[in-house]
Amino acid sequence: MLNLLATVHQRLGEVHARHLHHPPLALEQAYRVSSVHANLAIEGGVLDHRPVADLIAQPTAVSAPAELEVVNTHRLLDLLPTLDPTLANDLRHAHSVLMHGLALDAGHFRTGPMDVLYGDPEPLRTASAYNLPAVVQELLRYAEENDFPPLINSCVLHFGLIYLRPFTAGNGRLARLWQRRMLQQHWPVFAYLPVDAFIHLAEPAYNAALEYADRRGDCGEFIVYLLERIDEALAELLAERDPVRGQADRMSVFLAQAPDRPFRRKDYLSFFPELSTATATRDLREAVAGGRLGMSGTGRAVVYRKA
Repeated sequence: MLNLLATVHQRLGEVHARHLHHPPLALEQAYRVSSVHANLAIEGGVLDHRPVADLIAQPTAVSAPAELEVVNTHRLLDLLPTLDPTLANDLRHAHSVLMHGLALDAGHFRTGPMDVLYGDPEPLRTASAYNLPAVVQELLRYAEENDFPPLINSCVLHFGLIYLRPFTAGNGRLARLWQRRMLQQHWPVFAYLPVDAFIHLAEPAYNAALEYADRRGDCGEFIVYLLERIDEALAELLAERDPVRGQADRMSVFLAQAPDRPFRRKDYLSFFPELSTATATRDLREAVAGGRLGMSGTGRAVVYRKA
């Protein structure tokens, strides 16, 4: 686990250095399709990549439950950045979006017991509904307040939501998305990185790791499994050729990370060290002309700020 943590953190550092935390639009769209398809396929979703891509492009053309699953998951991914992963009310709101039109009690914690299965026809145990809202809030608070690294906490949260099964349906889908939301707080790349696709590729091991953790009351091996999938997803991203960005793309990436205080051209060059001084000057002037930046001063004393 420690080796995986070190490797994943190293890859995340490289993602930041190469400005891959905000990807080119085409890559982001492809990863969105992959994430939605995989998250549903893990739970038995029947649609292939092409119809998933069509539904994401035209989310109003829904005529079957399988298609509504795609649209709901896509909409929740758009909503995730606005939700707080430590609040039970936000978790319930996420579930209401995910299961809209698919479950009568979408957004509400279950009130009765539920059989727990991991692929086998015989249930492993029965999950109680006793004091469930308080237990879920305790899990969320634990994930927020303990001293483990965020990567570990997110894996514990993932397992905890599946273990508790707070809703009558959609618990696995929501657990994976809620881990994604927690990781987004620390590394923006997880807003689009399709970790779900790598879980889907190793799906039998996913269910086996969940069942093993449930039987033993120890999710250590499950954490290792998830860290391996995160590592694989980052490795694939870093194997891609660096995107060739134009001025508008560069400025969007820079503004997403730039401080609110005034900055100079040298700050822009520090962010994009591969640029020439002339290109950096041109980028900044175009951003000022386009209303994306404000400018004051003259000559070497020029400073810029977000518009």
